Amino acid sequence: MFFFGLQELPIRDLDTIGRIWWLLAAIVGLAFVVPLVLGYFSWRFTRFVIDDEQVRIERNFISHHSERIAFTKIQSVDVVQPLVARLFGLAALRIDVGSQGGAKSIEFVTRDRAYQLRDYLISRAHGARITVTESARRPVGDLMADRSQVDRVIVTVPTGRLAASIVASNGTFIALALTTLAVTVSTLTGNLTALFSTVLVLPWLIAVGSMLLGRIRNEYNFTLTTTADGGLRTASGLTSLLSQTVPRDRVQAVDVTQPLVWRLFGWYRVRLDVLGLGEPTGNDSGAPSNILLPVGPKSEVDAVLAALWPTLDLSAIAMHPIPKRARWLRWFDAQTHYWGYDQRVLVTRGFLLNRRTSIVPHARVQSVRLRQGPLQRRLRLATVQAHTTPGPVDVVCRQLDEADARHLAMSELDRMRAARHRPALHMPPLPDASGTD
Repeated sequence: MFFFGLQELPIRDLDTIGRIWWLLAAIVGLAFVVPLVLGYFSWRFTRFVIDDEQVRIERNFISHHSERIAFTKIQSVDVVQPLVARLFGLAALRIDVGSQGGAKSIEFVTRDRAYQLRDYLISRAHGARITVTESARRPVGDLMADRSQVDRVIVTVPTGRLAASIVASNGTFIALALTTLAVTVSTLTGNLTALFSTVLVLPWLIAVGSMLLGRIRNEYNFTLTTTADGGLRTASGLTSLLSQTVPRDRVQAVDVTQPLVWRLFGWYRVRLDVLGLGEPTGNDSGAPSNILLPVGPKSEVDAVLAALWPTLDLSAIAMHPIPKRARWLRWFDAQTHYWGYDQRVLVTRGFLLNRRTSIVPHARVQSVRLRQGPLQRRLRLATVQAHTTPGPVDVVCRQLDEADARHLAMSELDRMRAARHRPALHMPPLPDASGTD
């Protein structure tokens, strides 16, 4: 029918349609070509200079812009390889200078050159007086995975385990439940109700699907290694590869979670609260990640925590349950909530569907909040929250006995002050570091 109608159109109309198609093709072509041309000239007119004290990045395309980064200000250096750059063996350096200065980038250099510059800048940030040539003499290993021969692999997440964990995640079951609900409503009711239910459910399905696809894209082939200088580094990515330095002195808290179905397999997930990072959205494959272990058994959780904080011993911390009368407020999961502390960390544990253990060093706690609602007051309960920098980890001791809550809040202030005079958790303890609360 379409072709019969097309034959009946006047030649003038056919010429108009042809010109419209050519115009659309030209617009689409320009949308691809213009960014490529601008990106090429921006790259050609960008230079970086490294001297004895700083890195200087000069951009001279259209306008002149100069950025100076002192070695003493560098917090971490990441290597980012977007898909197109990765195909050509190129990579970008992302230099983090803290929450105020943000991240500076050098785009693009060859992959091995990016690794050499990254190692050199990290060495200079740690105070080493070496040259770029000296830092490039490390034994070459797997360039595609950003691993030298002297790096020690702590954890590698198999693809099968990652895929199974995504299938068994809470998000997948939510998507299945919403789909089942929409199909059931569509079957039992009329077309108008079916359309309404689809409109309500579809955004949720898109959001859940985007989250699950983001996990596959960002956490594929995840590897955690210790470097020759004792640092930690993660590398992961399906289309784009992100090689990220873990700044241990900026880690504020740690979160170990276990969704409901994962308990059948004994799997856990470890996230970090890093100063200046916040909570990544997970949609950008080149964005900084707060994941220290995407999915793994208890033995791997212990391994990554030992690599991050060697002096931490969770098994030695006495955990206290909340009072039985808290069941009036948390009848569904009161039995899962525990809290405890030692000289170095405050620990909370709880929740039913997504079991969570949150750990914060006393030295990283910025303030303590004690709150008590009307129902809590009648039940003689209170909640204590330890405030750190914004991020995914929320350290809250819920529904404590009001006397215990008051004692915990007041004594935590003393532990915060004392912890700032002790070695950090990633440093060996002093010989005389002793004492109990």
